[in-house]
Amino acid sequence: CIFLLISAWGRAAAATYLVGFILLVICFALAIIAFAIDTLRFNFIRGIGGLLFVAAVFSIMGLVIYPVKFSTEIEMTGINMFSWAYGFGWTTAIMEICLGFFFCCLPNYEDQILGNVKPTYFYSSP
Repeated sequence: CIFLLISAWGRAAAATYLVGFILLVICFALAIIAFAIDTLRFNFIRGIGGLLFVAAVFSIMGLVIYPVKFSTEIEMTGINMFSWAYGFGWTTAIMEICLGFFFCCLPNYEDQILGNVKPTYFYSSP
């Protein structure tokens, strides 16, 4: 059993993924604050989306460093596979990217969300 945080790449992978996670928690808190206060609702949203993209970059850096260095530096014998946490990390990174797009595009539909647009009805004649 080898402790991965002894090596520099293990600490780098852990640190970059941890920074991405901290940015994700900050985005979550800012989103709650932005949607709770009406005057801030659509002012912070694009900034939160940009911060989510930055968090995704840090998460992906950590998720790429780990398997590359793990498979080159540690002898693979028997059944070697990454745990469910590695798959959870990739799921988190993909969700950060999707939420970044969502938060960046959300202000374009501000009037529709707030109900300020007159509804359009499509009629078909028989």
